[in-house]
Amino acid sequence: MEEENQKNLINWASLKNINVYIDQKKILSDININLHYGENILILGPNGSGKSTFLKLLNRSIYPIKSNHSSFILFNKENINIWDLRKKIGFLFKEMEERVNNGVSLYDVISSGFSGIFNSRCSNLLSEGEKLKINNLINEWELSNIIYNEFQSLSDGQKRRALLARALVYEPNILVLDEPFCNLDIKSNFILNQNLNKLIKQSVNIIYVTHSLESILPKTNRVILIKEGKILNDGGPNELINSKILSDLFNISIKVIEQEGYWRMIPLNN
Repeated sequence: MEEENQKNLINWASLKNINVYIDQKKILSDININLHYGENILILGPNGSGKSTFLKLLNRSIYPIKSNHSSFILFNKENINIWDLRKKIGFLFKEMEERVNNGVSLYDVISSGFSGIFNSRCSNLLSEGEKLKINNLINEWELSNIIYNEFQSLSDGQKRRALLARALVYEPNILVLDEPFCNLDIKSNFILNQNLNKLIKQSVNIIYVTHSLESILPKTNRVILIKEGKILNDGGPNELINSKILSDLFNISIKVIEQEGYWRMIPLNN
């Protein structure tokens, strides 16, 4: 992103000289980046490039290697309480669906946003204010007709909407989404895209990973390209979402087309 456009933006995250190792393998290398309020950020890159690891830094499930030259600041703090963090950022990761045991209802999944635990005992301990928030989210995400169904019996689209409702129980200003459109059919993809655009209009900032150009949110105003654990480029969608840059990023010849704020790609013969 151009420096002039960043001057008046306020950081909510600042990463300096960040390196991440998992099982002694370097996953992220020399990450230097600031994330600002007012941005809707798309992260693009090949499989295994470190995109999900970057997002997990933000929810503190992964920690970087500390050094005298590195720093990682979230909301002006180097150390932030996990519950304070959840009130500021809502998270959705692919593996969340797999963590829900058989027999757990959709209602219990949403209510676990307050407790972190997927079971009915915690749902029974909700305050009246928390119940009201959950009921509002159930209506907003059109889940009322299946709210007591077993979560694992639902379609991918229904599961995704439930987990997004869960991420919103504290009414956070920021949503961090790891492949929210993965495995969705055309209708579910469209509904989710529309719902996320509504949140953006309500001043929720979204940072997300997707592998589908068709799923890029029209209100995306920043794109971060990651490959082999490094940030290759950082700028606006009109600057970076084009045939040459994405062909180089994914090592494949493609033609990228934009129409009325939506994107798609066409493979080209070598």
